[in-house]
Amino acid sequence: MSVNSKALLSGEAISQALDPHRRASVREALEQVLGTGAGAKKVALLGFQAATFFAEVAPKVEQVVIVESGSQMVEKLQRAVVSRKVGDKVKLVDAEPAQVSLDERVDVAVYLPQSTWMMEGPDAAVLANIRRQVLKEGGTLVPKRVVQLLELADLPTELGGVSLRHPRYSRPGEPISTLSESKHFMTTEFGDLGPADDEVDDTIIIRPLVGGVVSGLRLSSLVELAGGVVQASSEAGVKSILVPLRENVEVEAGRAVSIRVRYQPGEGLATARFSARLMAEETQSTMQVDRDHPVIEEFQQSVRSMMQRVDKMERGSDLDRIVSYTRRPHGDVSRLTALFWAVDEEFRRPLRKLIEEFRRSYSSQVGQMPPEEAIYDWMLEVYEEERTG
Repeated sequence: MSVNSKALLSGEAISQALDPHRRASVREALEQVLGTGAGAKKVALLGFQAATFFAEVAPKVEQVVIVESGSQMVEKLQRAVVSRKVGDKVKLVDAEPAQVSLDERVDVAVYLPQSTWMMEGPDAAVLANIRRQVLKEGGTLVPKRVVQLLELADLPTELGGVSLRHPRYSRPGEPISTLSESKHFMTTEFGDLGPADDEVDDTIIIRPLVGGVVSGLRLSSLVELAGGVVQASSEAGVKSILVPLRENVEVEAGRAVSIRVRYQPGEGLATARFSARLMAEETQSTMQVDRDHPVIEEFQQSVRSMMQRVDKMERGSDLDRIVSYTRRPHGDVSRLTALFWAVDEEFRRPLRKLIEEFRRSYSSQVGQMPPEEAIYDWMLEVYEEERTG
C-alpha cells in the first residue's frame, strides 16, 4: 500500500477512498469513549484504518498501542508518530491483528472491520483475538455492535452468457431494483464476539412493497461504533453486498415471502446459501386454528421451559419489564418484533431459534405460516399462566 507519512498524519488517504463522513463519526465515537480530557486509559489501534486515528487518541490517554503488520508500514507509522511528537505515548507492534497478544491488556481497542454484514474470516478472527488477547476484561471495543439488514432485490444474474449467481459487492452507482423495505436479520455484538462455530440457519418473513421478480438480496448494515454513534455500512467503507437466490421468485405486493439463510460465521459468503419461497395467502378461513392443536401446545411448553430457565437465572424481573414494554403497540411494528428489540443478546438467539422452529413446524402441519400477533399471544398466554400460578 503506497501511503506516505504525511497522509498518515491526517488520514487523508482513507478519507479520499471512503465516505467523507466516516472519519467524523469515528472521531465522535472516540470522543465519547475516551472523554474530552487526558486520562490514564491505554488504547490499542489494530489495523491500518484504526491506526490513522492515533493523533486524535494520543492526547487523551496514557499510551497508544498501534498493531500493524509489515515492516514498511510500521516504518511509515513510526515517521508519522515522530512528526507529531507523540513518540513517548505510542508503542508500535509489528504483528498480525488476528494473532497479536499484548502483555499489558488495554482499556479500549479499536478495529474497523472490512465487512460488517457477515463476520467473514479475517474480521471474525481479529475481533475474537482482541477479546481474548488484547482487551482487558470489561474493556470497550469499537465498534460496539452491528445491526444486519436485508432487502428483496432484482439483481442481474447473467452478463454476456456468464452467470452472476455468486455474492459480490455492489459497484458505485449501480442501479439495484429493491422490492421491499429493509428487514432486520440479526444483531452481532462485537464486544461479546466468541468463537464462530455454530451454523446460522434462519428464516425471515418479508412482505414486498411492490410486485416483480426477486432474484437476490441486498445486504447492508447499521454499525454502532459507540452509544448513539451509528454509521450505515457505506460509511464504514463497505458497499452493499449482493447475493443471488438459488432460484428466482415472482412476488406480489403485500404477499409474504419466506427467506431462508444458512451460513457458517467466519467462512465468508462463499459458503452461504440463500433461498426464497412465496408463502400461501392468508385468509380468514385459514387463520382459524384450534388452541389445543398439538403444534401450539408443543410450542407453549417450550416457551414455558424457557421462562422457567429465566426465573432460575434470577432474571424474572427483566422478563417482566420486557413483557410490560411489548404489551403496548409500537407504531406499525408487531409486538413480536418489539420483543426482539427488548431482549438482550444472551436470549435473542435461543428465542429466535425457538420461534423459527415453531414456524417451520406450524407451516408443515397447518399449511401456512402463523401470524406474528398470534405467536406473541400464545407466548403471552404462557407468561400469564406462569405468573398467576
